[in-house]
Amino acid sequence: MLTIKPTFPDMQMFQSQIFTSTSLVVIETSYLTYKECACDQFHFLIPLHQPMVIKTESKLHPLKERSVFPCNPLQPHRVEDTGITDFKAAILYFENTLIQTAAKELYGHGDLEFRSMPMILNRTLWELVQTFTRECRARQPGYNLMLESLSLQAAILLLRESHHNHSFSSFQPGEYQDKKCIAKAIEYLADNYQSKMSLSDLAKETHYSPYHFLRIFKRHTGRTPFEYLIDMKIEKAKDMLRNTDHTITHICDACGFSCLSYFSQAFKKKTGLTPTQFKNLYHPLSKDSY
Repeated sequence: MLTIKPTFPDMQMFQSQIFTSTSLVVIETSYLTYKECACDQFHFLIPLHQPMVIKTESKLHPLKERSVFPCNPLQPHRVEDTGITDFKAAILYFENTLIQTAAKELYGHGDLEFRSMPMILNRTLWELVQTFTRECRARQPGYNLMLESLSLQAAILLLRESHHNHSFSSFQPGEYQDKKCIAKAIEYLADNYQSKMSLSDLAKETHYSPYHFLRIFKRHTGRTPFEYLIDMKIEKAKDMLRNTDHTITHICDACGFSCLSYFSQAFKKKTGLTPTQFKNLYHPLSKDSY
């Protein structure tokens, strides 16, 4: 029996799909309204296509694609009209007791209030959501147990990753917070290595100041974020050189390097070989073209 009653604008579900369990409801939607909304449940908005801006009270919150924005029960919020032309989102509605019970288990307190701060969509969380919707569609034997397990796992991940009134309590020491920050930064680098980014951009994703972020990143990885990113790009280039017959120019672009000369210089510094020399180790008969 469905105990969650999401207050959702697309009441007839003409542009939406709904997947339900007793503890979690997932709505996939292309329906967009600029009216103010509120709901009795904890819920999380995930923009999947085009960035958007959410307004809570008098504050604006810019959201990127594949970010997560938490809303507390009865918290008014609405989407700002920014000229979105192709809207797509997922919304997760949790049964309040599940979130509160998980919070009590993790932090010793069930009185939970999420801060209105967007976060990066954790890859594991998104895989859980996709598994949840597949189980709802397939309805194989035992699917109800699977849905309850997936709901609890999703709730715990959201509590670990989000900002709320217990985020920085004594139950999460500073070292643990730093490790979470570094893991989030590395995941962001892996997802965005082809794009230009600055230290400030990266620090902003982790909610740390650039100086503090740089210091803890180097302490935990032994490298600066820039050095880590270059190493990541080189590893991706090596993999493409081994396993594809793409041109050096194509690989340079695909791995996010700004120009061929810099790519060759950075590659040789890390491997002792030029990209062409490295490729010839695996494709000796290749007639590579830049």
